[in-house]
Amino acid sequence: MPRLKELKELVVSYWQYGALALLALTAGIIWLSGRNTPDETSVAVSDSLQTTSSVSSSATVDNSSSAPSSGYVYIAGAVKHPGLYHVKETTRWADVVQAAGGLTKDADPGAVNLAKIARDQENLAVPVKDEVASGAASGTAGGATGSSTATAGATSSSAAINLNTATVTDLQTISGVGPKRAQDIIDYRDQHGGFKSVEELKDISGIGDKIFADIQPSVTVGP
Repeated sequence: MPRLKELKELVVSYWQYGALALLALTAGIIWLSGRNTPDETSVAVSDSLQTTSSVSSSATVDNSSSAPSSGYVYIAGAVKHPGLYHVKETTRWADVVQAAGGLTKDADPGAVNLAKIARDQENLAVPVKDEVASGAASGTAGGATGSSTATAGATSSSAAINLNTATVTDLQTISGVGPKRAQDIIDYRDQHGGFKSVEELKDISGIGDKIFADIQPSVTVGP
Protein backbone atom coordinates (compact mmCIF):
# COMPACT_ATOMS: atom_id res chain seq x y z
CA MET A 1 0.00 0.00 0.00
CA PRO A 2 2.79 2.47 0.72
CA ARG A 3 4.22 1.90 -2.78
CA LEU A 4 0.84 2.51 -4.38
CA LYS A 5 0.51 5.79 -2.52
CA GLU A 6 3.99 6.89 -3.68
CA LEU A 7 3.13 6.02 -7.29
CA LYS A 8 -0.08 8.02 -7.06
CA GLU A 9 1.77 11.06 -5.73
CA LEU A 10 4.34 10.73 -8.52
CA VAL A 11 1.62 10.66 -11.23
CA VAL A 12 -0.08 13.70 -9.72
CA SER A 13 3.24 15.54 -9.58
CA TYR A 14 4.06 14.80 -13.25
CA TRP A 15 0.55 15.85 -14.33
CA GLN A 16 0.97 19.19 -12.60
CA TYR A 17 4.33 19.76 -14.26
CA GLY A 18 2.81 18.82 -17.66
CA ALA A 19 -0.07 21.22 -17.20
CA LEU A 20 2.34 24.01 -16.27
CA ALA A 21 4.47 23.25 -19.36
CA LEU A 22 1.41 23.28 -21.62
CA LEU A 23 0.27 26.56 -20.08
CA ALA A 24 3.71 28.10 -20.62
CA LEU A 25 3.74 26.95 -24.24
CA THR A 26 0.31 28.43 -24.85
CA ALA A 27 1.34 31.70 -23.27
CA GLY A 28 4.46 31.80 -25.45
CA ILE A 29 2.43 31.27 -28.63
CA ILE A 30 0.01 34.04 -27.63
CA TRP A 31 2.89 36.38 -26.82
CA LEU A 32 4.56 35.70 -30.16
CA SER A 33 1.29 36.22 -32.00
CA GLY A 34 0.82 39.51 -30.17
CA ARG A 35 4.27 40.69 -31.32
CA ASN A 36 3.72 39.77 -34.98
CA THR A 37 0.32 41.43 -35.27
CA PRO A 38 1.50 45.02 -34.63
CA ASP A 39 4.32 44.55 -37.14
CA GLU A 40 1.93 43.35 -39.81
CA THR A 41 -0.46 46.13 -38.95
CA SER A 42 2.38 48.65 -39.20
CA VAL A 43 3.35 47.30 -42.62
CA ALA A 44 -0.25 47.49 -43.82
CA VAL A 45 -0.63 51.04 -42.51
CA SER A 46 2.69 52.02 -44.07
CA ASP A 47 1.63 50.57 -47.44
CA SER A 48 -1.68 52.41 -47.20
CA LEU A 49 0.06 55.69 -46.43
CA GLN A 50 2.44 55.24 -49.35
CA THR A 51 -0.47 54.51 -51.71
CA THR A 52 -2.39 57.54 -50.44
CA SER A 53 0.69 59.71 -50.85
CA SER A 54 1.17 58.46 -54.41
CA VAL A 55 -2.47 59.12 -55.33
CA SER A 56 -2.25 62.55 -53.71
CA SER A 57 0.88 63.33 -55.73
CA SER A 58 -0.82 62.26 -58.98
CA ALA A 59 -3.84 64.38 -58.19
CA THR A 60 -1.60 67.38 -57.58
CA VAL A 61 0.13 66.94 -60.93
CA ASP A 62 -3.18 66.51 -62.75
CA ASN A 63 -4.62 69.63 -61.12
CA SER A 64 -1.60 71.69 -62.00
CA SER A 65 -1.67 70.51 -65.61
CA SER A 66 -5.40 71.19 -66.01
CA ALA A 67 -5.33 74.55 -64.25
CA PRO A 68 -6.29 77.30 -66.75
CA SER A 69 -3.42 79.48 -67.89
CA SER A 70 -3.82 83.23 -67.77
CA GLY A 71 -2.06 86.30 -69.05
CA TYR A 72 -2.54 89.67 -70.70
CA VAL A 73 -3.28 90.85 -74.25
CA TYR A 74 -3.34 94.28 -75.84
CA ILE A 75 -6.22 95.52 -77.98
CA ALA A 76 -6.14 98.72 -80.00
CA GLY A 77 -7.81 100.33 -82.99
CA ALA A 78 -11.57 100.80 -83.27
CA VAL A 79 -12.52 99.95 -79.67
CA LYS A 80 -13.78 102.38 -77.06
CA HIS A 81 -11.06 101.72 -74.47
CA PRO A 82 -7.83 100.36 -76.02
CA GLY A 83 -5.39 98.86 -73.56
CA LEU A 84 -4.09 95.82 -71.71
CA TYR A 85 -6.63 93.20 -70.59
CA HIS A 86 -6.43 90.00 -68.54
CA VAL A 87 -7.37 86.75 -70.31
CA LYS A 88 -7.86 83.12 -69.32
CA GLU A 89 -7.50 79.91 -71.31
CA THR A 90 -11.03 80.18 -72.72
CA THR A 91 -11.15 83.95 -73.30
CA ARG A 92 -11.95 84.92 -76.89
CA TRP A 93 -11.18 88.21 -78.62
CA ALA A 94 -14.92 89.00 -78.61
CA ASP A 95 -14.73 88.93 -74.79
CA VAL A 96 -11.73 91.26 -74.85
CA VAL A 97 -13.63 93.66 -77.13
CA GLN A 98 -16.50 93.68 -74.63
CA ALA A 99 -14.08 94.35 -71.78
CA ALA A 100 -12.69 97.25 -73.83
CA GLY A 101 -16.13 98.85 -73.99
CA GLY A 102 -17.15 97.40 -77.34
CA LEU A 103 -16.45 98.43 -80.92
CA THR A 104 -16.72 102.00 -82.13
CA LYS A 105 -19.37 102.82 -84.75
CA ASP A 106 -16.77 103.00 -87.52
CA ALA A 107 -15.13 99.64 -86.67
CA ASP A 108 -14.82 96.87 -89.24
CA PRO A 109 -15.30 93.65 -87.17
CA GLY A 110 -15.33 91.51 -90.30
CA ALA A 111 -11.65 92.24 -90.86
CA VAL A 112 -10.57 90.39 -87.68
CA ASN A 113 -11.41 86.97 -86.17
CA LEU A 114 -13.14 87.77 -82.88
CA ALA A 115 -13.96 84.08 -82.33
CA LYS A 116 -10.26 83.25 -81.89
CA ILE A 117 -8.91 82.38 -78.42
CA ALA A 118 -6.89 85.29 -77.03
CA ARG A 119 -3.44 84.07 -75.92
CA ASP A 120 -1.06 85.69 -73.45
CA GLN A 121 1.13 88.47 -74.96
CA GLU A 122 -0.91 88.75 -78.19
CA ASN A 123 -1.98 92.06 -79.77
CA LEU A 124 -5.07 92.87 -81.86
CA ALA A 125 -5.80 96.06 -83.78
CA VAL A 126 -9.41 96.38 -84.93
CA PRO A 127 -9.41 98.31 -88.24
CA VAL A 128 -11.72 101.16 -89.16
CA LYS A 129 -13.97 100.94 -92.21
CA ASP A 130 -12.65 104.24 -93.52
CA GLU A 131 -9.13 102.80 -93.69
CA VAL A 132 -10.24 100.04 -96.05
CA ALA A 133 -12.50 102.40 -97.97
CA SER A 134 -9.65 104.90 -98.31
CA GLY A 135 -7.37 102.24 -99.73
CA ALA A 136 -10.01 101.16 -102.23
CA ALA A 137 -10.80 104.78 -103.09
CA SER A 138 -7.12 105.50 -103.68
CA GLY A 139 -6.90 102.63 -106.13
CA THR A 140 -10.09 103.73 -107.86
CA ALA A 141 -8.96 107.33 -107.95
CA GLY A 142 -5.69 106.28 -109.52
CA GLY A 143 -7.57 104.29 -112.15
CA ALA A 144 -9.97 107.14 -112.79
CA THR A 145 -7.10 109.56 -113.21
CA GLY A 146 -5.49 107.28 -115.72
CA SER A 147 -8.76 106.92 -117.60
CA SER A 148 -9.27 110.66 -117.64
CA THR A 149 -5.78 111.16 -118.94
CA ALA A 150 -6.32 108.60 -121.65
CA THR A 151 -9.66 110.16 -122.57
CA ALA A 152 -8.13 113.60 -122.67
CA GLY A 153 -5.41 112.31 -124.95
CA ALA A 154 -7.97 110.66 -127.20
CA THR A 155 -10.06 113.84 -127.27
CA SER A 156 -7.11 116.00 -128.15
CA SER A 157 -6.13 113.68 -130.96
CA SER A 158 -9.65 113.33 -132.36
CA ALA A 159 -12.44 115.75 -133.26
CA ALA A 160 -15.10 116.60 -130.62
CA ILE A 161 -18.56 115.16 -131.19
CA ASN A 162 -21.15 117.57 -132.52
CA LEU A 163 -24.21 117.45 -130.24
CA ASN A 164 -26.48 118.53 -133.11
CA THR A 165 -25.48 115.73 -135.49
CA ALA A 166 -24.32 112.90 -133.19
CA THR A 167 -26.15 109.60 -133.08
CA VAL A 168 -26.87 107.56 -129.97
CA THR A 169 -23.88 105.38 -130.86
CA ASP A 170 -21.61 108.44 -131.27
CA LEU A 171 -22.62 109.83 -127.88
CA GLN A 172 -21.90 106.52 -126.12
CA THR A 173 -18.24 106.83 -127.06
CA ILE A 174 -18.03 109.71 -124.57
CA SER A 175 -16.89 108.77 -121.08
CA GLY A 176 -19.83 108.87 -118.65
CA VAL A 177 -22.53 108.57 -121.35
CA GLY A 178 -24.49 105.33 -121.50
CA PRO A 179 -27.42 104.31 -123.72
CA LYS A 180 -30.05 106.10 -121.58
CA ARG A 181 -28.11 109.33 -121.24
CA ALA A 182 -27.30 109.33 -124.96
CA GLN A 183 -31.02 108.94 -125.74
CA ASP A 184 -31.88 111.75 -123.30
CA ILE A 185 -29.47 114.06 -125.16
CA ILE A 186 -31.06 113.17 -128.53
CA ASP A 187 -34.57 113.72 -127.11
CA TYR A 188 -33.59 117.14 -125.71
CA ARG A 189 -32.09 118.14 -129.07
CA ASP A 190 -35.25 117.11 -130.90
CA GLN A 191 -37.52 118.92 -128.43
CA HIS A 192 -35.54 122.18 -128.50
CA GLY A 193 -34.52 122.34 -132.14
CA GLY A 194 -30.90 121.57 -131.47
CA PHE A 195 -28.23 122.76 -129.03
CA LYS A 196 -27.20 126.38 -129.05
CA SER A 197 -24.41 125.83 -126.50
CA VAL A 198 -22.72 122.92 -124.76
CA GLU A 199 -23.91 124.30 -121.40
CA GLU A 200 -27.47 123.28 -122.30
CA LEU A 201 -26.49 119.71 -121.37
CA LYS A 202 -26.96 120.72 -117.74
CA ASP A 203 -30.66 121.27 -118.48
CA ILE A 204 -31.06 117.52 -119.07
CA SER A 205 -32.18 115.51 -116.03
CA GLY A 206 -29.32 113.55 -114.50
CA ILE A 207 -26.52 115.72 -115.84
CA GLY A 208 -25.11 117.78 -113.00
CA ASP A 209 -21.95 119.81 -112.76
CA LYS A 210 -19.70 116.77 -112.27
CA ILE A 211 -21.14 114.79 -115.21
CA PHE A 212 -21.07 117.93 -117.35
CA ALA A 213 -17.39 118.48 -116.50
CA ASP A 214 -16.66 114.94 -117.75
CA ILE A 215 -18.64 115.31 -120.98
CA GLN A 216 -17.78 118.93 -121.95
CA PRO A 217 -14.24 118.29 -123.29
CA SER A 218 -15.56 115.67 -125.73
CA VAL A 219 -18.42 117.59 -127.31
CA THR A 220 -19.08 120.71 -129.31
CA VAL A 221 -22.04 122.51 -130.90
CA GLY A 222 -22.14 122.93 -134.66
CA PRO A 223 -24.66 123.52 -137.40
